Amino acid sequence: MPLKQIIAIILSCALCTAAYCQNSSRYLKTLGQEGYTLYFIKPVPFKKGKSQLIPDFTFQYREGLPDKVALKFSLFSKTPFREMGHLSFRSGGEVLGQSSGSELMFLEQKKGKWHTRFSTHISYPTLLAMLNAGEALEIRFHSQDTIRSFPAGKKWRKASATVKEILGAEVGALENK
Repeated sequence: MPLKQIIAIILSCALCTAAYCQNSSRYLKTLGQEGYTLYFIKPVPFKKGKSQLIPDFTFQYREGLPDKVALKFSLFSKTPFREMGHLSFRSGGEVLGQSSGSELMFLEQKKGKWHTRFSTHISYPTLLAMLNAGEALEIRFHSQDTIRSFPAGKKWRKASATVKEILGAEVGALENK
C-alpha cells in the first residue's frame, strides 16, 4: 500500500475519532499544583425567561474527597441584587443541598440588564448530587423575600454527564450520599 494511502487512512481515522469523542475541556479544566490538583468546572447557563444564572465550580483534590467546593456565579436579571440569602438545589421536588455564606463580588448594569457576581460554597456531596441530577436539576436563588428558579437545560445535561465520568475516574465517590 502506498504511503499516501496509509497517511490518508490514518488522517481520516483521527478525524472521525475526534468528531465522535466528547471534548471534556469544554466543561472541565484540571491544573496540577504542588501537592494537589485543582478542578474547575466551567460555566454553564441556567435560563428562565430573559434571566439567567451561570455557575462555575472550583475545588482542590489531594488524597481524600474535598470538603467544600467554591461556587461563583453570575446572575443576569432586570432587577439588581445586592444580597443573597443562599442558593438551593433541587431535583423533582427533592432538595439536594444549599450554599453557605455569600459574598457580592460586583454589580453592574449592561444593556438594560443587571449583572451580579456572587461567591459562595457548597459541599462536595451537593456537587455530586447536582451532577447526578442532570437535566432535572433546578437552582433556586434566595434573596430576602424573592426566590428565582433556574432549570437546567441540555447544556447542563451534557456537561454534568461528562464531568461526572471524569470525576468518577479521577476523584471517585460519585454515588449520592
